[in-house]
Amino acid sequence: MILNAGFEISGAEMFNLSRPQIEEFYGVYKGVLPEYVPLIEHMSNGPTIMLEVRQENVVASFREFVGPYDPEIAKHLNPQSLRACFG
Repeated sequence: MILNAGFEISGAEMFNLSRPQIEEFYGVYKGVLPEYVPLIEHMSNGPTIMLEVRQENVVASFREFVGPYDPEIAKHLNPQSLRACFG
């Protein structure tokens, strides 16, 4: 789906991230998402695959492609988004 959406995957690597690294990465969601603590616990439970994706205006384009955080909201606001399809 990523490639079909016109993105280039220019890198991929598997990491085991520490809890402090995950908390730093998801820090903007602390106090915003009720699922913040379970998310941090889930992400620190095993390996994570990181992708480097490229496309013009990649941040905005990829956010649109992925869709809203909540899959149920994504189904209504952006039914073709990744989260709507797999949520």
